Amino acid sequence: MRVIPFEVAHVRRLELRPADRLGFAARGGRRGLLALAAMYRASGPCWTVLHAGAVVACGGVGVQPGATGNAWALTSALVEAHPVACARLARRCLEAAESGLGLTRIQTTVHVRHSARAKWFGFLGFEREALLRRLVGDDNYYLYARVR
Repeated sequence: MRVIPFEVAHVRRLELRPADRLGFAARGGRRGLLALAAMYRASGPCWTVLHAGAVVACGGVGVQPGATGNAWALTSALVEAHPVACARLARRCLEAAESGLGLTRIQTTVHVRHSARAKWFGFLGFEREALLRRLVGDDNYYLYARVR
């Protein structure tokens, strides 16, 4: 596995897991996802994880004014085949963003029905802080944060 700089074109090659598709119907499906990826690309450091030429995951940290970042991740089923390696890579990328940008808080949201993603963000050092009702359409999400 290797990490390379993220490009929006990587999302076109990414076969999202069903849980990662939650919320994208409300954002305009695939077209909305590509627009969101372009916004992510412009908002802060982003990475793509490759394995044998296949896109495993894309993720990054969108930087807000102050010392806060918003973590995001789009994953394929290949993450399930390499969970520890992917989590370690993600943790290193988050730590690099924290130290390189002087971030004291990185936050993210997790759909309430996605317990595996919640567990994964827990491994990355995030703690659940709040329930965000009807955040996207009628769907509820939890707010998670990693605070230094």
